[in-house]
Amino acid sequence: MELPKQHHLERREGDAIHISGDYQARALKSDRAAQRFWHEAKFRLIERIAMPGKHDRVLDAGCGSGTISHFLSLHAGDVVGIDSNPSAISYTRDAYKAPNLQFHLGQFDDLIGDKPFDRIYCIEVIEHLYERQVADVLLLFHKLTNPGGQLFLTTPNYRSAWPLIEWLLDRFALVAKLDEVQHVTHFTKRKLSAMCECAGWKVRHIGSFNGLAPFVAPISRRLALGLEEVEFRANRLLPQNLLFCLCTREV
Repeated sequence: MELPKQHHLERREGDAIHISGDYQARALKSDRAAQRFWHEAKFRLIERIAMPGKHDRVLDAGCGSGTISHFLSLHAGDVVGIDSNPSAISYTRDAYKAPNLQFHLGQFDDLIGDKPFDRIYCIEVIEHLYERQVADVLLLFHKLTNPGGQLFLTTPNYRSAWPLIEWLLDRFALVAKLDEVQHVTHFTKRKLSAMCECAGWKVRHIGSFNGLAPFVAPISRRLALGLEEVEFRANRLLPQNLLFCLCTREV
């Protein structure tokens, strides 16, 4: 794998623009059906392939507004959400309160020395980090996980229609600017798999999701859900817009 350029070796601790702490929570209630469906799909994907056990200790790394953390806390034993955005952590602490759910403001390496996790979820975070930093984070996750534990990642798929979608979102200012402002490392299935394996993870299931289904949602949610199921079953053949990767730390 080609080494990242020198200027990408610096540590990146946040995006170049401010992201509202309630961004993901608002997206789930958006009046744009495609955006709502896009974000809801992550929960359904977790239900399909990466549900935690009722006694699992879970980390939501880069938890944002805490929607995934909250969902996981309904099924897991203990959930920790961590994010470097003060606005996000402030929102999560007000919005979600449960005895098995806690949120921390800080960097991932602040968790070194803490009790290890059975599962780590990192939902659309690694594209915000420089490539060398992603490699370090994947190694850190390996150290933070119990033997036999799992890592679940999602990130945009740059071997799909995503680059066009990203360009349109930026061109018409539909979301906060993405390319080279938020998204600084671009992943393909091959690159994501290779980086996980280099960090010691065993890739169990890698594929893509959120293809055409979200864009059908404004017409019919029922039709979109049916198409999503078809796309999931055929995800190895159809290059969809987001990648997912489920890895195991071998005993």
